[in-house]
Amino acid sequence: MLRALVFCWIALVSFAALAEDSSVPESEGMVLLTVGGLVGKPNRGPIDKKRDSALAKLKANFKHGFAFDRDMLLALPQGEVTAVTLELGDEAVFKGPLLKDLMVFIEAAKVKTRFIASDGYSGYLLPEDIDASDYILALEADGKPLGLDGQGPLWLMNTRKAGETVGEDNRGSHVWALVYMHVGD
Repeated sequence: MLRALVFCWIALVSFAALAEDSSVPESEGMVLLTVGGLVGKPNRGPIDKKRDSALAKLKANFKHGFAFDRDMLLALPQGEVTAVTLELGDEAVFKGPLLKDLMVFIEAAKVKTRFIASDGYSGYLLPEDIDASDYILALEADGKPLGLDGQGPLWLMNTRKAGETVGEDNRGSHVWALVYMHVGD
């Protein structure tokens, strides 16, 4: 009996220690990107239509998700894309976290992912698009942060291959002013 009680006590202490494990970082700064849907390693709960009113306007709906601040995004492996955009006019060097590494970090399901801008514009990628390209979530262009006045905080970018175009349904679209990603439909 004593042995069983000791075992139960050890199990309770072990579970309490696991519950205190903070291996999933929480955002401490201003959240730039929220990822909802099929996220295996969340750091936030469901959408709250009052506290998350901007996401609610975008019709975001999820039970749990991952909220990234700037420092969290900078801590991920970074990539670089050189591109000419209509918005900037000239060639620019964009830098930001590699999309495929972000997806692995949050243990996102390998399914269709939608990218939604602050104005509601959206595009999507399939897992094979993400795995086969150098997509980044650009935080800066030519060393300058993409602020809200520069259609930031994030741009979904990749190096366009010769002849590569965006699908009529916005598959592969470069989404700027990106604030929300939804993994799964």
